[in-house]
Amino acid sequence: MNTPYDAALRLRQREIDDMRVLITVEVNQMALLDGHRAAIDTSVRAEVEIAGSQHTFSADAYVARMRAEREVVCHERSVSDARLTALRAQAVEAYGSLSAIGAAADRYSAETLRMAAIAEQGQVDDFSAARFTRALTAAQRLREEHCP
Repeated sequence: MNTPYDAALRLRQREIDDMRVLITVEVNQMALLDGHRAAIDTSVRAEVEIAGSQHTFSADAYVARMRAEREVVCHERSVSDARLTALRAQAVEAYGSLSAIGAAADRYSAETLRMAAIAEQGQVDDFSAARFTRALTAAQRLREEHCP
């Protein structure tokens, strides 16, 4: 049954679908940043180990550069985490709104069905009353014809 709330339900569902995609993108971005940070850590450990075994090489400049890159990655991850938190909050709000609109649509449908049932019962009552009235009138006519 169509309700006046159907358009709002479809719109809210599309918004939720879009948020779901954005949340997935953000989670994937965070996973990439975590992987990049882990790669930096592994690379730094390997370079420090190599530099420690060969005294002719210094890993200080490399470690400083990687530390700066790691800080950038950590900052980007922090920003991504904040965006993800905001998206999740929006999704919770959208789901609540979708539920409220859905409940209103259900109430509208139930009320429409109830009103249709009341109207149908009214018709049945009217037909029954008309049949009873015809039967009563016919019985009175018969009585009047047989009892002058």
